[in-house]
Amino acid sequence: MRFDLKKAVPGAAALALLFCCAQARAAQKSGLPEFSVSSGTALLPAVVSTGAVVGRGGNFSMPLPDGRTLWLLNNVWAGEVKADGQTPVWGIIDGAAAIAASTDPYSQAGDFRYVADENNWPLPLLSGDLKEYTQVRKFWPRSGLCAGGRCYVFYSIMNNFGPDPYDYFRVGQGLASSENPAGPYAKARRDGRYSLWNDIEPAFGSALWADEDGWVYVYGRASVSPGEYGAELARVKPEHLLAREKYEYYTAEGSSAAWTADVSEASEVLGDMPEEFSVSYNDYLKAYLAVYYEAGSGRVAARQAAAPWGPWGEPSVLLACAREEYCYGAKEQPGFAAEGGKKIFLTLEKKNAPYLYGVEFK
Repeated sequence: MRFDLKKAVPGAAALALLFCCAQARAAQKSGLPEFSVSSGTALLPAVVSTGAVVGRGGNFSMPLPDGRTLWLLNNVWAGEVKADGQTPVWGIIDGAAAIAASTDPYSQAGDFRYVADENNWPLPLLSGDLKEYTQVRKFWPRSGLCAGGRCYVFYSIMNNFGPDPYDYFRVGQGLASSENPAGPYAKARRDGRYSLWNDIEPAFGSALWADEDGWVYVYGRASVSPGEYGAELARVKPEHLLAREKYEYYTAEGSSAAWTADVSEASEVLGDMPEEFSVSYNDYLKAYLAVYYEAGSGRVAARQAAAPWGPWGEPSVLLACAREEYCYGAKEQPGFAAEGGKKIFLTLEKKNAPYLYGVEFK
């Protein structure tokens, strides 16, 4: 779907708040049609050949031209299960990749094959070296796409500040690429650094969408005021993904909306966004669809807009989580959408493991 910024008509019908469960129904007055939600399916097996894997995050799927699916995974906790019952030896792989044999959403569960070393331990997707301060620095994949014979992965550069596994803060945002979906991936450099955007600039790559008009729209979570975060929007042609100077940023400053080369002029396009979310164009709904998890309410929500930059309607509830499920990181996996978007699939992490849900609009 194509948009001319000068002709785009602002305003989208407000969405009524929906209540849902495993078989949720939307009200007729909502911007969404009626829908049902399937029961969640565990995506990854509890035990792999190296042992139990007890924690994951940052799940993002990338359909490959050869009919397979590449998955980006953060914080993979893997351990060797000892035959004599002794305590396993655990290791944390900060950002890993797995490949499933098909792009069929129903075939994903249990079909993951980690990109692994000779001992069958998952390999870091974005391996570091001593110059990158690997003792305190992590590279966490966020999202990606394959275009023009290469695969691209946006990642956050995280620095350690404490002794616990999640004591990290973001110090920049980067992009890596490879001709082989399984890697190795080479990080793009800017002025000698691996960060295309620094710690006070938006975390571009939080979500992205490749439109049929030839643009890749890249969303980045950003601090909009003390303690409050929203998303800002950039766009770039696929062939220029690695070049920071080729990105344009959506701005609503001044008398009219426009695109600017100055990232400091970027405007918030989505309010109150978590670290992980998704944005896609849904042809069945004839709207852009943002999916994310509201930590405060424990709900998976969706919002619609007529253009990638909004304005966005009020959130509608797709799923609800109990407190003890420790939900996190809800997002749509657009590559699995069927029947022109009439049926979509989303992932949601529960107790550190990803589950796949189907949402079917009526």
